[in-house]
Amino acid sequence: MTRNRKIELATIIGKGTTIEGTVKVEGGIRIDGYIQGQIISDGFVTIGLSGEAKADIKAKECLISGRVTGNIQVADALELDKSAQLQGDIVARVLTVEAGALFNGGSSMGTSNTVKKPALPKTDETPDTA
Repeated sequence: MTRNRKIELATIIGKGTTIEGTVKVEGGIRIDGYIQGQIISDGFVTIGLSGEAKADIKAKECLISGRVTGNIQVADALELDKSAQLQGDIVARVLTVEAGALFNGGSSMGTSNTVKKPALPKTDETPDTA
């Protein structure tokens, strides 16, 4: 997970920032503010210590240090830091939960064949590469 955290960070939502709606990101995103809605990334999603998401998250990988209320679906690994608070169901190939993390919900783990990698939905602005 370290590779995506360092190289592919494309967007930062800073502390004190509030976003409502669907956030679609190519590459990684770090959230230290508040998001309500949906987060879709083909890279790494990080919810920082001060971050809060009342949102469903679909991503390649995810690290939670703050609070999330919503379902999380990742193609690879989900990591819950000791400060994480998660209310919702998760689907991940690999799940790491540090001592102290709070998790209330169901979990499903599978191989890369059973967990599909998220794809950004096509929009008018997204070029067709197929």
